[in-house]
Amino acid sequence: MCHVLGDWMPRTLLSLFLLVFCGFGSTIAAANSSQLLTDPVIEAQLDNVLTRANTPEALSELQTLHHNLNTNTPLLTRVRAWNYLAIEYARLRQFDAAWEELKAVRQLAEQSESADAIAETEASALLLYILQGKTSAALAHINTALLYIDQVQLPRIRYFVHSMVAFLYQHRSQFDQALEHYIHAADAISATQDSRTLLRLLSTKIQIASLYGQQKHHELALEQLDDAERIALEHDLMDTFGANLYLERAYVEVARQNYDVALTLYQKLREQLHDQPHHIGLYLTVLNNMGDVYIRTGSYDEARKVLTEVYELAQLNPEQFNPEVILFNLSYVDIFLGNVEQGLATMQQIVAESEDKLPTVQYESLLGEYADALIHLEHYPEAIAVLLKQRDLREQVYRSEQQKNMAELQNLYDSKDKALQIELLQQKNELNLQLIENEAQKRTILKLMIALASFAIVLVIVLYRSVRRSNQKLKIMNSRLAEQSERDPLTGLLNRRALQHYLRQPAPQRQDAMLLLDVDHFKRINDTLGHVAGDHVLIEVARRLLHASRDTDLVVRWGGEEFLIYLVNSDPSKLPVMAQRILDTIAATPITVGNQHIHVTATIGFINYPLATVDDQALNWEQTLQLADVVLYAAKVHGRNQAWGVMALNQPFADIQQLLETDLPQAIEQDALTVTVLHGPPQLTHGEKKNSKKG
Repeated sequence: MCHVLGDWMPRTLLSLFLLVFCGFGSTIAAANSSQLLTDPVIEAQLDNVLTRANTPEALSELQTLHHNLNTNTPLLTRVRAWNYLAIEYARLRQFDAAWEELKAVRQLAEQSESADAIAETEASALLLYILQGKTSAALAHINTALLYIDQVQLPRIRYFVHSMVAFLYQHRSQFDQALEHYIHAADAISATQDSRTLLRLLSTKIQIASLYGQQKHHELALEQLDDAERIALEHDLMDTFGANLYLERAYVEVARQNYDVALTLYQKLREQLHDQPHHIGLYLTVLNNMGDVYIRTGSYDEARKVLTEVYELAQLNPEQFNPEVILFNLSYVDIFLGNVEQGLATMQQIVAESEDKLPTVQYESLLGEYADALIHLEHYPEAIAVLLKQRDLREQVYRSEQQKNMAELQNLYDSKDKALQIELLQQKNELNLQLIENEAQKRTILKLMIALASFAIVLVIVLYRSVRRSNQKLKIMNSRLAEQSERDPLTGLLNRRALQHYLRQPAPQRQDAMLLLDVDHFKRINDTLGHVAGDHVLIEVARRLLHASRDTDLVVRWGGEEFLIYLVNSDPSKLPVMAQRILDTIAATPITVGNQHIHVTATIGFINYPLATVDDQALNWEQTLQLADVVLYAAKVHGRNQAWGVMALNQPFADIQQLLETDLPQAIEQDALTVTVLHGPPQLTHGEKKNSKKG
């Protein structure tokens, strides 16, 4: 199922953005420059046109306004009006005319050498790319739009640029960078005091809520939405923002599995928007998401009814909603209603065509639903391949989050170090000044000189000790920073970086092993009980893994709900025993969170390292880990709560690598490798040699 609001809905969200991006500019110069002057009368006319945007009437008014401008009109007013004309052409799908106007206004802006004029024009170019559906081009243009941002003086323009850039980063699933620019946009809002200040504030809050929702931070998203709704009610702005607020809130409630609440919101919005053709994008989004809720609750007939209605409307309004999103949902319904061949073929086609069109978060979700359909049809090899691809996309987001965290840590350290250096410099200057004063008084008052000299000595001693303590603190901070960079902050386990550092070091000849572990149905725990409960589960799983491992083993949080145990100097014959111990330890007793008792199991892929091959070409650690990952996903597809281990390769790795990655069961059938399968509680069985596909 594809639920679109919280992921990406350009036309719907842009309708909200365009309402507030281009508000009334300052009527007096913010600096001593004539370039920053604006014409309040024309600016008011432009504000008024916004209320009728995306209509022939608005286009006609903008054409007339632009025609009446001349060299006596302040530069920024001319640039704003010209950019509006280009944007309005684009909103009406007249893209050739839009780019022609933008080319002309860009020449004017560049000739003026005004940072404000250039920045607004380049941000308008971003908007045109998005309206035209050329997201890749927009992303490539980000740096150009940001080139003059530090020199921009009008807060309205700073807000416009940062909001557009944030919007694009959100589409790219680069959430840390998106949030950073939303924060810059919010800072710019605080510097505007005009009729659209509140509109900008509410728009930004809703978008940040959407970003939090995409990251599964549902409580944070609801806090933003609650705050936005309060402000909208206090200032009588619910007619403007109510639909977007309720739509985003419904998305969050779906993610929290509060389907009745979400469905009530969607039904209310459906009635509200039914007879409002200028809100067709919102209306189509509501209908699609209603169909999604019906799918999630198993009401396939109701889902087909509403999705058929919205699909017909979307075909008539493709610029407002992507019909393929709805068609994907309809195909999912077809599979579960028995129309397997047609439904599967359509889903395959949409998945293949959507990789470069959809943002990472939405495409990753699409792959998850496709994998569910494949598992339902018992197409296990294909499901494994899709799940592995989905996992890679999740890893991209995870790595970016980790990099952001490290960057923040480094920035914190740098700021503390600079503060320390400033403090030491001040102390040094004070000492030099005191010594000079002592020399001046030495010839006149001997006793005072001695006293002052004694004081200076004491001061030097104090400063020496202070410097020594500061150096010690600096060493401690460096040591802590190094340790933090290789530790997972939630569980206290080693992180991915620590293991990679360890494996890149020269090592003696010995036999090691790897166990790659994934907590079963962890998303369900987060969705039903919340992220606090999920964090508690991860902490307890980490504790149990440490308890079940040896002191010499490296226990690593590999990412999200995934862990890795690296067994140093391991007996290959005892590796299945270790894997069984881990399965039993994880599932031994429920994990208690408040009054909830959560039954947790795990799925494991394990392998010896280095792994002996028939051609005596041992796999490197990356290849070994990749093979463990493949058997892990095979185990997940075949039932979870089990461990699959590669005990031997019976053919050269280079000959069977592609087969192992794409169709592991077939590789087993062909005796390309030997796999041991273990089961966790309640099916406590011993491993057995496996040379055929395990169902």
